[in-house]
Amino acid sequence: YLTGTDEHGQKVLQAAERGGVTPQEWTDRLVEDEWKPVLETIDVANDDFIRTTEQRHTERVRDFWQTLYDAGQVYEGSYEGPYCVACEEFKLPGELLEGEGDHRGQKLCPIHSRPVEMLSEKNYFFRLSEYADKLLAFYDANPTFVQPESARNEVLSFVRGGLQDLSITRSTFDWGIPVPWDDSHVLYVWIDALLNYATAAGYGTDPERFARLWPADVHLVGKDILRFHAVIWPAMLMAAGVDVPQGVFAHGWL
Repeated sequence: YLTGTDEHGQKVLQAAERGGVTPQEWTDRLVEDEWKPVLETIDVANDDFIRTTEQRHTERVRDFWQTLYDAGQVYEGSYEGPYCVACEEFKLPGELLEGEGDHRGQKLCPIHSRPVEMLSEKNYFFRLSEYADKLLAFYDANPTFVQPESARNEVLSFVRGGLQDLSITRSTFDWGIPVPWDDSHVLYVWIDALLNYATAAGYGTDPERFARLWPADVHLVGKDILRFHAVIWPAMLMAAGVDVPQGVFAHGWL
């Protein structure tokens, strides 16, 4: 049983700046004072706790994305569109809510009800759009991969609607894993964080351990991060020739 913390991204950087410390100091404090004590409170007997700032994770993430870049699965382009810092997610225009009151005239994140930022950056992109048919075939062959049924229906509807290539880097701040082929960019927090499951299981460092532990039995995730785990994550693994986890279960927020 693995749990841990994903610690990169703009949201963490901004919180550290407000606290007057470096992002690393901020995350070190949170992990020791806030997160690990929760495991004792709820009596969790986890086998491992991974932080995405650990070298065992960061170096393997760089290796993973260098492999996909070398295979032509990543290309350079420009992104312009809405971004929710709280979600650390690029939003589709159709998902956004119309602001009211103090936010009248602004577009809001449907999860946080906060105004989104309009980003315009030159980034690198993963060819996610090429995996729609492969994902649909995978879901059909593995009907219990996404649970419960409501979550499966959401994922199927989303993928059937067509996938866009995914921006996988940021260039306007530096709190992240440096892109191995271009150190003026850092990797987008989600395509770094998702790899924690594999890096903790020994991907790229311990083949015997990885063969024993992978593919994971199930990812237990909050409903708001379902698409990352049931769409983007399996597509990343397919592109790298790595087995997809056996299941994703999306629970309601605790």
